[in-house]
Amino acid sequence: MNKMLIEIAYDDREHAEILLEQLTLHTDVHLIRKRLMLGDYQINNWLIERKTLPDLALSLCNGRLFSQIYRLSESSCNTALLIEGTTRDIASYDITRESLIGAICSISLSFNMPILRSLSQTESAKILYFCATQLYSREAGLKLDGRKPKRKKNRQLFILQSLPQIGPKLAKRLLSHFNNIEAVFTATEEELINVEGIGRDKARKIREILTQ
Repeated sequence: MNKMLIEIAYDDREHAEILLEQLTLHTDVHLIRKRLMLGDYQINNWLIERKTLPDLALSLCNGRLFSQIYRLSESSCNTALLIEGTTRDIASYDITRESLIGAICSISLSFNMPILRSLSQTESAKILYFCATQLYSREAGLKLDGRKPKRKKNRQLFILQSLPQIGPKLAKRLLSHFNNIEAVFTATEEELINVEGIGRDKARKIREILTQ
């Protein structure tokens, strides 16, 4: 049985010779050097931004970090942040541990972006390879059983959960009942009440937040 060939694209401005050399050791990996407008690596529909700890600290101090993360999060692709290095790398930097932890929490929670952690370029190569093999295996499984990725549905549920007193379960019920979020937003109080778990009070609060 032929081994599945895994394609990993990397930005032509990326300086990570050890990482790239480690990836070439995998006979099932095909590296593609190209100009990426966002991120440093692309695997299928995933963009991965690689930042060393010094780069993360500098971009946090000069205000560039969150504008970069915002642009990355606006991509139509799935996105992740790979942070590489140890605290020794930033021992001389004028930045607190609390500041870094706060930034990482904000990226993970506010931008809904997975964060991968690595100690070195060699370990980063392993992480990228593991990510690639899992993504390719998952894609093969989706093609076999006909399922489609749920990224769009997850976005719809995320938007619905921003409504008053709407958690994950009620968001799923609303989407199932109305089929799309536009129908939810234009529904009357009486129509909203028809959904299990949406009482008069919740329906009124939803209409208030959508119309005020």
